[in-house]
Amino acid sequence: MYQVLRYHILGRNKLNFNEKILTKEYKNDLSFSIDECLSEAAVEELARSTGFKKRSGKIPASAFLNTLMASENEQAHTSLPDLAAGLRQGFNIDVSKEAMHQKFTPEAVSFLENVMTEILNKQLNINADKDLKAHFPCIKVKDSTKFSLPDTYNDVYKGYGNFCKKNGLMSLQYEFDLVSGNWLSLKITPGLRNDQRDSKETLKDITPGDLYIRDLGYITPIYLSAIVKDKAFFLNRLPAMASVFTQSSKPLDWKRIDRQIRRLKGGILDLQVEVYEKDKIPCRLLIEPVDSIEYKKRLQKAEATAKSKGIGISELQKIKLRYNSFITNVSEDILPVSIVRKTYYLRWQIELVFKIWKSYFRINMVKKVKRERLECQLLARLLWILINWRLFIILNNHVRSRNPQEGVSMLVFFKRSLKFASTLRLVLLKKFSIKKWVKEILIPLIEDCLCEAPRKKKTYYDSISINNKA
Repeated sequence: MYQVLRYHILGRNKLNFNEKILTKEYKNDLSFSIDECLSEAAVEELARSTGFKKRSGKIPASAFLNTLMASENEQAHTSLPDLAAGLRQGFNIDVSKEAMHQKFTPEAVSFLENVMTEILNKQLNINADKDLKAHFPCIKVKDSTKFSLPDTYNDVYKGYGNFCKKNGLMSLQYEFDLVSGNWLSLKITPGLRNDQRDSKETLKDITPGDLYIRDLGYITPIYLSAIVKDKAFFLNRLPAMASVFTQSSKPLDWKRIDRQIRRLKGGILDLQVEVYEKDKIPCRLLIEPVDSIEYKKRLQKAEATAKSKGIGISELQKIKLRYNSFITNVSEDILPVSIVRKTYYLRWQIELVFKIWKSYFRINMVKKVKRERLECQLLARLLWILINWRLFIILNNHVRSRNPQEGVSMLVFFKRSLKFASTLRLVLLKKFSIKKWVKEILIPLIEDCLCEAPRKKKTYYDSISINNKA
């Protein structure tokens, strides 16, 4: 039996990890995923409800799902004979590649979407960071990632086109909670369905008390008004085209703001303002100066853009380029000036998620196949990532329960996860004991997964810890 695992990061205290507790937590969570969400009975029921299973067939829905998830290669390098071989090896089911091809139907896509939804809905009750919940039940971060497809998909997944050429473009709209680490939603959409449209179509999902951090592409007057109306909270950058007014309804004087901040010598202004001219939205506007290097980069980029359009840059634009401007309806006692930018930049965690999807699991590597097959294989790949994500969250919660400023590196963990993929598949097939897998395969791999900050910078977990103390 393994002894208590000890991890030492240079300049930090030793953290003790109890193997018995870790094994129990991982075993319980894997059992939950397998028995509650991926059990044969649960999967077959979802298959019937979506019309994927209409009668008793040669390929059970559970075997179909497991085979797609267990595929070792990305979609671009997975053939129908590969999938048929997976069925033989995992379930002793012998089918032709043509029979495999016929399984990819609109009902199959609906079935996999429902499996994803079922797992997302059930996982929301698992573990959350109790300290951060003192302020917000959830901190919801949302963004999208796009990747190109072969031209054959252009009718369904329209791209932007290039010199009269057609190209397909797929977008994944993804939202997760920084408090619990849970995935909240994941939708496959055409690439031309932009973030602003998604924002408008998902207003019904806003929950009172939650904090929403989103990229500028999602921010509209309708979205911000809905956040306020539903008694939720927002934190984002000030949109470039948003009008700003003082509490006395006068336009904000940026030249005066510029002079005031220069007198403060690097200080941050915290103003009560209203944004947008029609249906004004009251909020805090926080303005902080950027350093000279960042300003020069912004100015050069703006000048290049203006030159390409045959226009110039106004003095007002140059002033605004000197500052980071954030808007929020969170009060100062919860979100002090000093941590606004750090809190907003937590949004970059989602960029790490997208990097993992593309760099490690290569979801963007696709080839021309039947549309339903493409969608089924992509959804199955994302389901596999979601199972691994739950393992990551449990380990991370275990680390942070001992020291909130410590945490697991997302990139390192998922890089390591590729090593235990083949044995994890045996666990899902119930050919390998969950307890034995956790003890002998997983725990020995986590020794080097702790997050280390770049020089002179804080980790994501340091920032979360600061917010807890606020």
